[in-house]
Order: sequence, then C-alpha cells, then structure tokens
Amino acid sequence: MKLERHGSLRADLSLVGITAVWGFTFPAMQLALRDATPMAFMAARFAIAAIALGLIFRGRALRPGSGAIGSGILLGLCLTAGSALQISGLLYTTASKSAFITALYVVLVPLFSLALARTRPRITSLAAVLIAGAGLAEITAIRLHGLNPGDMLTVGCAVAFALHIVVAEIAAPRHDAIALGFWQTLTTAAASAILMVAIEHRPGLPMTPWTITALLVTSLPATALAFSVQMWAQKETSGTHTALIFCAEPVFAAAFARLIQQERLGMRGFVGGALILGAILVSELGTRRRIGLAAGGRPAGLPPETAPPLRGRKSPPSGRLHRS
Repeated sequence: MKLERHGSLRADLSLVGITAVWGFTFPAMQLALRDATPMAFMAARFAIAAIALGLIFRGRALRPGSGAIGSGILLGLCLTAGSALQISGLLYTTASKSAFITALYVVLVPLFSLALARTRPRITSLAAVLIAGAGLAEITAIRLHGLNPGDMLTVGCAVAFALHIVVAEIAAPRHDAIALGFWQTLTTAAASAILMVAIEHRPGLPMTPWTITALLVTSLPATALAFSVQMWAQKETSGTHTALIFCAEPVFAAAFARLIQQERLGMRGFVGGALILGAILVSELGTRRRIGLAAGGRPAGLPPETAPPLRGRKSPPSGRLHRS
C-alpha cells in the first residue's frame, strides 16, 4: 500500500484558484436556471469546453496516449453523474447550501482512495478530514427530517465527485492532463445531451444575461481550464489532499451568493467556514513539515548537530545515505 503523496505549493495554489471559480458557479448557475433547463445548460457548458480544448490543444487532445481515452471516459461518467445531480439539486435548494453539501466529498475521498487506489492517508490529512467534516456538519445543520429533494440530490453529487477525484488520482500520473481533460469533457457533453433528450420534455436555453454569463464562466475557466489544471495538479498530489483544498469551494460559494443573491449563512455558517479553512491549514502545515523532513532529513529550523537520528538508514563509508 502506497503512502499518500502531497504536491508543490504551485499545484496547491492552482487548485485554490479553480476552487474559487467553482464557488462562483453556484449562484451563477442557480440564476441561469430561472430560464434554462438543467440538462440543456449542462450539454451546452461541456460542449463549449470540449470545443475550446480541442481547438487550443488539438495535438494533445486528439492524439492521446494509450489508455487515456478510456480513463477520460470513466472520469467523464463520474463528472456527468456529479454535475447532473448538482445542477438538478439547485432547483430545490440554495446556492450556498448546495455548495456545502457538495463538499461532503472531502469525508468520502479518503475512504474511496483507500479502497480503490490503495493509498494510505497521512495522519495530518485524517485529522484535517475530521475537522472539515465537523465544519460541514455545522454549516449545513442537516437533520434527517430536514433534507429536501435538492439536498438529497446534492448528497448523491458528493458521492460522484468523490469518485471523480479518486479516479483522477489513479489516472492523472499515467496520462497527459490535456488529453484527460478533453475526453472527460467530451464524454460529459455527450452524456448530458442524451440525458436532455431522455428526461427533459421541453429543453430550453434562452440567452438571458445570466445564462450567457453562467455558460461562459462554467464552460471555459470552470471546465476547460479547471479540469485540465486538476489533472495536472493531481500528478503531484493525492486525492485526499486535493479534496481538502476543494473544501474551500463552499466558502467561496457562500461569499459569492451573499454578494450576488444576498444569501445569509448566519453564525453557524461562519463557524463552519472557519473550521473548513482550519482543516486546510492543518493539511498544509503537515505537508510543509513532510517536505522539510524529506529535503533536509530533519525538521525545519533544527540545527544539524541536534537533529534526531534517521530510522532505517545507514551511512555508508562514502557519506551518502541509502535506503536500507
């Protein structure tokens, strides 16, 4: 069983950036759904994203390596399930609540990662997951009798997105990030079109200001760019660590919903948001400490003469360190 891997600061900041963009999409999509039907919006969103990736990165997108198409299709099916359940749930629940329920995948990713990717999470990641779970429970204030249909659909979305992150953890180190991004986006566009024809009696996508805004934001920065960046970042970091960074998504969503739709979270929302951000900080501190140990063989700031002995290592005559 392999140990959970953590990425560079550049990868982490990239994931935070796309998390902020995804946070904006919650109120934007909810406003667009006043006029558009869910599957029609999804089909258009992912079709635009696939076309953009195909045109800009034609060589890498259309000539993937061995196995990249299959992995991209599997990622696309997970993405279709998560996106369809999420956008359908937005018809019945608030943007901020949808975002926080979606973020429940942070609790599920370590379990799925252990079962499917055989990746053992670090202690700091497990501690961060517990803190994040407490924050999500606080901010959603969910009780079994209080779940409306939109909440239930969004819980299913969290399961699908957790599977998406774990599949990406397995596939991303093996394949080109652009190829994976293109094929999963194309798969989601095709699947969304099939769902639109199958379940929507009168598909609609009127070009209102919010529909156009939501389409442009969700298709280009939030899909074409974001999922390609995620595939690149997950070459360097684990699914658990990625999920913890994505925990900030509902915090961004709540902030944008407050600015755009005047939604209020209340004191529980602020406490829960603080716990979620604290969970990310715990994970990051654990990551940086590990990097310091790996780089210098001792905790950062500890003088060489007081550094603890390294377990399981012997110093050969040449002075170089080799694994025993």
